[in-house]
Amino acid sequence: MSRRGQAPYVVDAAGLRSLHFGPARIQSRMRVNAPDALVFDYTCVMMGFLLFGATPRRIGVVGLGGGSLAKFCHRHVASARIDVVELDARVIALRDAFAIPRDDGRLRIRLGDGVAFVAAATRTFDAILLDGYDEAGMPARLRSVDFAAACRTALRARGVLVVNLDRSDPGFDLFLRRLRAQFADAVFVADDADHGNAVVFAGAPVRRRLGAIERPATLDRVAWAQLVMAFARVRAAQQAWLGSLENREQE
Repeated sequence: MSRRGQAPYVVDAAGLRSLHFGPARIQSRMRVNAPDALVFDYTCVMMGFLLFGATPRRIGVVGLGGGSLAKFCHRHVASARIDVVELDARVIALRDAFAIPRDDGRLRIRLGDGVAFVAAATRTFDAILLDGYDEAGMPARLRSVDFAAACRTALRARGVLVVNLDRSDPGFDLFLRRLRAQFADAVFVADDADHGNAVVFAGAPVRRRLGAIERPATLDRVAWAQLVMAFARVRAAQQAWLGSLENREQE
């Protein structure tokens, strides 16, 4: 997702293809010889929603970028239909450069506003993946109280909202408070490997304490090899969060 002022562009270097919204912001990255693989660790962490629920049937993605999450889900989460909304037609126009599959019975990429897209859905999604950024960061409308409420309404009872947030975003704490208010405090944060991105998980299922990390039935071994380390960090973050809740309740 980008705003109209800065045209997205592609940079190739050392076998990697990157989508830029400006010199200072790489929005997405792909291995040219493995276009469906997840390159950025935060995207692996975002896939941690698979730990919290049943086999997903419908996944909503806000922000296409280079299509990393959409491609991975399309290839490796065969049970799910993936609906992607992207605000900028210029980003969608680059889908071939990033080997994003054509729309089919399981994948649909549409031009539109993510806020309106989510607000139009009721009890539709098993997961909503929010990774909507432009050259200035996450747009304010995606961090609003109304959007957080719409995400809650658009999720099925066992659905999970997953949000990629920049740790340095000045609105980080405020957005977390809004999510906690909407999701009855069922919200925790797992950092990526270099602690630059924080992935937020919100929804009733995240209160269910995770056991030992095992490969979900929805994932093949190729996908699992990419995700297992990130999933271990998701579990550790959830355990720490649940522990803090229990300590507060005992005080």
